[in-house]
Amino acid sequence: MQLSYPQMIDALLKEMFVHRKAVVAIFLAINAIALIGGLAWPKQYTSSATIIVDEKNIIEPLMKGAAVATEVADRAKLAKEVIYSRKLMSQVLTSPGWAKEGRTPKEEDAIINKSIIPNTKIISVDKNLIKIEYSSADPERTFNTTKKISDLFISESLAAKAKESQDAYDFINKQTAEYHEKLVNAEALLKDFRSANLDAQPGSEGAVGTRINSLEEKIQQTVNELNEAETKRESLTKQLSGEAEVTAAFTREGQYRVRIAELQQQLDTLRLSYQDTYPDIVRIKHQIEDLNEAINKDRVDRQVGKGPARILSEESLAANPLFQELRRELSQAKTQIDTLKARLADARRLLQSETVRGRRVHDSEAALAELTRDYQVNRDLYQDLLKRRENARVSMNMDIANQGLTFKIHEPATLPSDPSGPRFVHFIVAGIILGILMPLGLLHAKQQFDPRLRFDSLIADRLKLQVLAIVPHLTTPAEEREVAASLRGLALLVGANFAILALVVGLKAGGILS
Repeated sequence: MQLSYPQMIDALLKEMFVHRKAVVAIFLAINAIALIGGLAWPKQYTSSATIIVDEKNIIEPLMKGAAVATEVADRAKLAKEVIYSRKLMSQVLTSPGWAKEGRTPKEEDAIINKSIIPNTKIISVDKNLIKIEYSSADPERTFNTTKKISDLFISESLAAKAKESQDAYDFINKQTAEYHEKLVNAEALLKDFRSANLDAQPGSEGAVGTRINSLEEKIQQTVNELNEAETKRESLTKQLSGEAEVTAAFTREGQYRVRIAELQQQLDTLRLSYQDTYPDIVRIKHQIEDLNEAINKDRVDRQVGKGPARILSEESLAANPLFQELRRELSQAKTQIDTLKARLADARRLLQSETVRGRRVHDSEAALAELTRDYQVNRDLYQDLLKRRENARVSMNMDIANQGLTFKIHEPATLPSDPSGPRFVHFIVAGIILGILMPLGLLHAKQQFDPRLRFDSLIADRLKLQVLAIVPHLTTPAEEREVAASLRGLALLVGANFAILALVVGLKAGGILS
């Protein structure tokens, strides 16, 4: 069974009464410690300065796209890197309160690492606010140090921004000069290549391809025409040979018939005067019969393709107009064949020349394309660097004129009048509260571990026995006098304690005690 809160309080008050001397002793001891601690606690004065980072001003929309303001991503990190640097800390040592001649670098490092950096706080209050705090026992030194740090931070930040812009401009300017030289060299190489390769012109490869296709078509057309001309020549040759034979054959038969007609005329004339037995008539008849036999024989030989070679006289051939027409066409065909052969040879020679030229143009086009590509890349980069250089120049001028990202003192450092941290009165109040709570806590812990029974309800609950009566503790008069004396003594001690505390607090408030 657990005790109720009223029972616990009642038991706790009884224990306090029983151990009243120990309770008062602990209370007085804690108050004494708090008093001594409050008097001995070092005073710390804190001064702070708030810096605003101004990213937007009236010039930003005017220079948008033409200049880039320096950006700071992590304000606190930047501030720590700048403020905790050896360069800035060395300048802080020259401020009032720190200035002293004859310090060695080792002594300066000891002061910086033990007295300045540990007591300096950089806080990022907001996106664009940085708070710098410094604490020390000397208010004058605190104020001067805080002011010096904030001023140096602004000047160093602005100088770093200006240097960053200057370095960016110098770098881009150097790159621009290098790419200008590359562009000039690329132009010279392109000019020399075009001068050495006149065929290396845009579209030359296509023109050569068109020329080759045209020559190939012309060669094919010429070959076809040559084949037709040769076929025509062979046909005319055959026709001319056949016409000569026919002309020769018909010319001989005609001669035979002309002779027969003449003989027949002579025969008719002789028959008017003589009989058929007349020798001249008989002779003429025999001649006519011989001529007829010669005609028949010539026909038979012409049909079977036999017979002796016959030579046709030029006069008989010249007398045949068809033969002359065939000879003229054959001559024209031979002339056309010779012309086509010459044209074909010339076209093949031109085709070979164009093929060689095409290979040369192809190689030249590849080299020209590479040179042109290098030139265009260098030209584009150079033009882009020119724009960037001008932007960097404007950005540099903006930083020089403090028109870009700026740092301004939003709340300047002030001379601290009151120390920061826990004050003397805080120690006194804490001592009184702790002096009351600690004995109560100790007595409550004692109750938790003490097995003795303090209430009759616990006997009935634990031993399962009914309590019939309770015998109270009876005090003697001597014990009552002793208790009263001890209570008076303890009250005097507690009163004296509060009087001392009030006196010291008054002296501190009046400035008598530092």
